[in-house]
Amino acid sequence: MARSKRKTTVQSLQRGLEILVAVAQADRALGITDLSRQFGLAKGSISRLVATLAEQSFLTRDPETAKYRLSSRVWELGIGAVSQLDVRGIARPVMEKLNAATRETVHLTVLTESDEMVFLDKLDSTRAVRPNVELGATLPPYCVANGKAMLAFLPQTRVDRVLRGKLRRFTNTTIVRKGELLAALDTVRRLGYAVNHGEYRADVSGLAAPICDHTGLAVAALGVSVPANRMTAELIGDLAPRLVASAQQISSALGEREGAAAARESERPPHVVRANRGIGLAPAPKRDRVRSSRRAP
Repeated sequence: MARSKRKTTVQSLQRGLEILVAVAQADRALGITDLSRQFGLAKGSISRLVATLAEQSFLTRDPETAKYRLSSRVWELGIGAVSQLDVRGIARPVMEKLNAATRETVHLTVLTESDEMVFLDKLDSTRAVRPNVELGATLPPYCVANGKAMLAFLPQTRVDRVLRGKLRRFTNTTIVRKGELLAALDTVRRLGYAVNHGEYRADVSGLAAPICDHTGLAVAALGVSVPANRMTAELIGDLAPRLVASAQQISSALGEREGAAAARESERPPHVVRANRGIGLAPAPKRDRVRSSRRAP
């Protein structure tokens, strides 16, 4: 009898976890009927399992539709998993070198299950005028460089999920048409980095490159933020190779497959490839330094 009870308990746990995965992978909130059909289980059984997951704060119920989505607790567990992979620890020394070489604000971000970019780590610029980046702050991925850098190297199903529905326009340069965004992601894949021209905040621009795991998919993004009035083609040309090389260094430490890395590099313009192979993180030219005493909000 005890052995049978243990088996039943494990089976219930397995089904509960399968439901959690199903809700996570769905492109919409799921109801009891949806899950009952998907798993071929009685609604009563599904209701008890879902109620347990909701009680433990793994799922959240929409009172209007009576359907379920993932809760913030799952996001917290995801952040914990990222920490255990030590992305932050691996990235930190690389970030420090990039920060020292460019004197710009350098940050590390990830895409959460709630489809937002969140800052895991940052190093502030030493310049008088610099963007203000807050750890833990969240941003919409479609209009920031770090978000576009990750989306370009994620499965299309995930991209479609992030871009579903009407996209909010934050500034005059925000791209809100899905076709244009998909074309922009193609450019990111070709260059190996993404650019934000004041698309979320008009006064802040930036660049970002993907950090990939052993499967070749993006797990984080390494970014640089600058005041929009300093985002020139010349500055992009200086920062982009340094950024791509730094992100590739972190990816290699995480165990990105050589084949995936080589494939990404082969699609980039020659000047970026050459820079990646032999770039040294030398200090930024003095002509780029800003003498203003103002600080960006």
